[in-house]
Amino acid sequence: MNLLKSILIIFPLLFVSKNSSISQAPKEMNVIFENVENQKIRRCFLTALKGYEALQSYSITLLQKPIKSSTMQAQPVISFKSLISGVKSYRVKLAEYVRDSKQVKVADLPEDVLTGWFAHELGHIADYEPYSNLGMISYGLRYLISDRFKREVEHAADYMAIAHGFKDEILASKHWILDHEFSDNTYQDKIKKYYLSIKEVELCPEGEPLLEPVLAP
Repeated sequence: MNLLKSILIIFPLLFVSKNSSISQAPKEMNVIFENVENQKIRRCFLTALKGYEALQSYSITLLQKPIKSSTMQAQPVISFKSLISGVKSYRVKLAEYVRDSKQVKVADLPEDVLTGWFAHELGHIADYEPYSNLGMISYGLRYLISDRFKREVEHAADYMAIAHGFKDEILASKHWILDHEFSDNTYQDKIKKYYLSIKEVELCPEGEPLLEPVLAP
C-alpha cells in the first residue's frame, strides 16, 4: 500500500482548482502556466521547450507549488480516461524555493541555470514519450525501487537535453547546484549519485551525445 501511495504521488491524477492562476502560452507551444506569475520562469520554460519540437504537440502544464523531495518534477498526467483513450499530457511541478534552501527562490536563479533545469525535466518527458500511459505505471515502480534504473533515467534526461542543444545550460545548472552552499548536502549528494557528472557532460558533443541509453518500454 505504501508503494502504491508513492506511485500516486509521483504520477497523480490531475485536478485543476477553479481558483488556480492559470494562463495559456502561445497556442503552438500548447503550454498551460498554473500559479506561475514570474515572467522569467515562463520565458526560460518556453526557451527550453522550443528545443523539443516533438513535445510541442502535447499539452504540458507548468505548475508552481510546494515540493518536498525536489525542486522540479516532470510527470505524465494519468487518469482513468487517459488509460483508455491513450491521450498523453504532461506536467512539470516547480517549487518556489530550491530544495534544501529556504532562501533561494527558483525565480532568482540565473536564466541559463533555470533553462538548463527545465531542459533536463523536458528530457524526462521526451524519455516518457514512447511509453503508453499504462506503461508509465511500471516505469514509476521501477524508478522507485531500483537505484540502477533511476540512474539510467536521470542520465537519459541529461543526454536528451544535450542532444537537443542545451549542453551549456546543463553545465550551468550542474555548476550552480554543486558549487552552491545548501543547508545540508542531501540534494548535492543525490545529483552526484544519479546524474551525469560535469566531466561526463563536457565530453558529450552538443547535439550528439557520446552514449544515449535506450530504456526498453
